[in-house]
Amino acid sequence: MPFATANTVCYYSAAIGMEAVGETRPSRLGDRIRARRTALGLTLAEVAEAAGLSLPYVSNLERGRGNPTLDALRSVAQALQQTVTELLGDEPGDDFDPMELLLAQAPQSLRAFTRTERFRRTVGDLAAAQGMAREEMAKRLMVGMASAPRRSAGDPTEQDWRRMLDAYYLILTDE
Repeated sequence: MPFATANTVCYYSAAIGMEAVGETRPSRLGDRIRARRTALGLTLAEVAEAAGLSLPYVSNLERGRGNPTLDALRSVAQALQQTVTELLGDEPGDDFDPMELLLAQAPQSLRAFTRTERFRRTVGDLAAAQGMAREEMAKRLMVGMASAPRRSAGDPTEQDWRRMLDAYYLILTDE
């Protein structure tokens, strides 16, 4: 599905390697919690507060540590606007969005950058230019940025993310 103008050769699924990512389903509960939380744009603290659980407890669940009680699972699922069955992924035909997994595994530096005013402003400008919802544009940009090749040493810096966002802006606005 193209997400740029006709002059831009930028296909969303190709840009994020959907074939490779699409084969990976989060099998661990922690991966599912992180993917859903990230998709909803919630912080660990917000999920913990909404679930009535401690931040370290929810953090440990995301990292695959500990054995949650059924009550804790219910609380986390409710905080994530899901049923326990959906959270555990046991529904027949359960369709998991592979982009959510990719975003859940995005570097912390990217997650921090997406909360900046610059990112929000650029998302608004690009959404208007492309005629799509801000949330959809933000998700597409985040997936593209998260799946882009990285330098060999260390996590990308805020400046790296700014440069990448500027490149997307130039591509998507034909400027």
